[in-house]
Amino acid sequence: MLLVLSLCTALGPATARAQGAPADSVTLSWTAPGDDDQVGTATSYELRRSTSPIYDANWTAATVVLGTPVPLPAGTRQRTVVRGLTYGTTYYFAIKAVDDADNWSGLSNEVRWDWPADTGPPAAPAGVTAARQGNGTVRVSWTPNVEADLAGYRVYRSLSAGGLFVALNGSPIAASQYVDSTIPPGTGSVWYQVTSQDNAGNESARSSTYALTLVAQTTAWAMDPGYPNPSRTGTTVHLPLMVPGSGGTAAIEILNSSGHRVRRLDLDPRPPGPTEVQWDGRNDAGRAVAPGTYTAWLIAGPTRASVLLVREP
Repeated sequence: MLLVLSLCTALGPATARAQGAPADSVTLSWTAPGDDDQVGTATSYELRRSTSPIYDANWTAATVVLGTPVPLPAGTRQRTVVRGLTYGTTYYFAIKAVDDADNWSGLSNEVRWDWPADTGPPAAPAGVTAARQGNGTVRVSWTPNVEADLAGYRVYRSLSAGGLFVALNGSPIAASQYVDSTIPPGTGSVWYQVTSQDNAGNESARSSTYALTLVAQTTAWAMDPGYPNPSRTGTTVHLPLMVPGSGGTAAIEILNSSGHRVRRLDLDPRPPGPTEVQWDGRNDAGRAVAPGTYTAWLIAGPTRASVLLVREP
């Protein structure tokens, strides 16, 4: 019998073919030989794998693949899934068959498995948040991704609204949190984005931006840029605010591009320090606003501050 990881003749060659299976696996198929050329049924198979080419001379040095199915009648197509492989490692496979008289086939053709190129990036991390820690540091956290081939995450920071985001870690980190200890003294606010990266080096799109105000108290109300921005219909917009030490009342008014008010959000009393107002993208009547450009105005005593918001379909 000779097998061709397509095992095609009994006590002759078998030809094998490999195709992708799960992330750590490959499927091999062949045509079953018989125990007498193309007649009958062989007794068993021995499938082996190696990270170098397989020849008769090094056959016994290759690793035996467990779980190979028992032979079926000659001419039947058979297959097996080889699991536990390491992505990116090249593997070689070959197979032999034996009959009930202990006659072994010749070595099949060799199948080489190089894995398909992975060009699909993982999903962007979700649930990004940040909180001030002691000693001027900030802890950035996010929801872990679920991809099996995930290598880790990169954290990006900007020191100004609309400014350049710079990567804080050179190599991907496995944990779903990062402590930023490199914030320049005197920085009032920081903005963070996070990406994920897989084992093939594909990097995801940036997460939504999380803005954090670092100043504990101010003497006047302040509003940072909203996020996400632009935002899609059905997405809640977050408007970071800084409440002064003196407190007081305030409201957010959302105006459309014609200057007409579509929504007013009255703030409940808030303690001094950073806080947040959320706009669900609806007008005072409870209907979703149309896509377009809007302005959010902070109104607090003599304070007037605005940020531009874009709603997309």
